[in-house]
Amino acid sequence: MINPEIFTKFKLEKDMLPFSASKIKTWKNNPAQFVLRYIYGYPTTSNHAMERGTAVEFGLNHLFTNNATVEECFEKAITYYKSATALLEEEDDKQHDMIAPMVEQCFEQLAPLKDHFLSFQGRIDTNILGISFYGFTDWVIEYEEKILVIDLKTKAKFMPTHDDMLQMAIYQKAFEEKYEKPVDIKLLICTPKRCEAVDFTPHKKYLKEIEMHLMSCANIFNACNEPDDMKHLIVPKLDDWTWNSAELLEQRHEIWGI
Repeated sequence: MINPEIFTKFKLEKDMLPFSASKIKTWKNNPAQFVLRYIYGYPTTSNHAMERGTAVEFGLNHLFTNNATVEECFEKAITYYKSATALLEEEDDKQHDMIAPMVEQCFEQLAPLKDHFLSFQGRIDTNILGISFYGFTDWVIEYEEKILVIDLKTKAKFMPTHDDMLQMAIYQKAFEEKYEKPVDIKLLICTPKRCEAVDFTPHKKYLKEIEMHLMSCANIFNACNEPDDMKHLIVPKLDDWTWNSAELLEQRHEIWGI
């Protein structure tokens, strides 16, 4: 078990707890960006791809809440996308053009389940090694005496990732604690040309890996006496492709001078 006070000893702009799948993913893949976002409080930089994914989900929510047609779902998605990207520096026609085929394919997959809809964007809560975690699911379906959780992943390429599985392991744990019914989780992976539901198969190795990353993060926090100590223990990997925006590069320069 980890003492939660390890993560709350600094007076940060935003509380470190609870953790989330996104937070542990950032620590796992790019600790320097974890420092920027969660220690120094730099905001997440938006981009057209992120807003495209949110727009598709926003449009499809109307299938469940308003019994919308596929055309209406598409209109909602496009309206959201245009609003969300209005202040971004340059347009991205490629992301815009992905919305229609993604909405159409997802609609076909989801429409048969609409009468069993239970909730969407429901908050989940659990704990791992005594550390609180939370998250938000896309759609929860009560279907055939079980709980079906559908998490939408819009991607340029059809590729379930290991990080997806770690996130689903957290969701599986939380939903099994919440409901006295079997829980199935599916990743609805959608590209402009392909949309399929991929079953999540629980395995104890996923939660074990999350525990190990959580311990490594706790060890770094425990070794630091003040937030600025973090930047001396964690060095940014300069050739990482995730430094892909001017904002991130500016933030990196402000903290590490590089």
